[in-house]
Amino acid sequence: MDMSQIAWLVTVVLTGTAAGAMVGHTVLLGRFLNWMFESGRTEVFKDTYPLFIQEKSPQLLFDNLFTLTIVVTTAFNAYLYLSGQVTALSLLAVAFQWAFVGVFFGTGFAKVEAELFKNGNTSPVLVNTFVKRNIPLCALSAVLLLASFVCLALMRC
Repeated sequence: MDMSQIAWLVTVVLTGTAAGAMVGHTVLLGRFLNWMFESGRTEVFKDTYPLFIQEKSPQLLFDNLFTLTIVVTTAFNAYLYLSGQVTALSLLAVAFQWAFVGVFFGTGFAKVEAELFKNGNTSPVLVNTFVKRNIPLCALSAVLLLASFVCLALMRC
């Protein structure tokens, strides 16, 4: 196994892990959070989740999984480009990941999540915005990461 194949394998595994995490968020955690807000348990959320975020010990891989995945996939594409091996699949894979970043930040959802999860702001307007956007944006993000994973998995290195 040469360096190119090892880099490809690391990229595929990281992207698959990120895609799986986002699918899990969409179908499990995302639905649970929506239920918590929709059922009037906003105070339970406010009293627990922001505290959990502040007090948990840092989990380097989990806390930085999406960032690490994008950095590794971008670096892998740079390597492929510089070595004359870049393909349409590798470019699509990295484009899907950057589209994921665009969805998260471009829609303002990152700011909504930060206000809720880190600052504990549970104003009715913010909660309503979160509930309306949470599942659709997480599902779109999951699809983008899954598409990136499929592109990478189909590559031959």
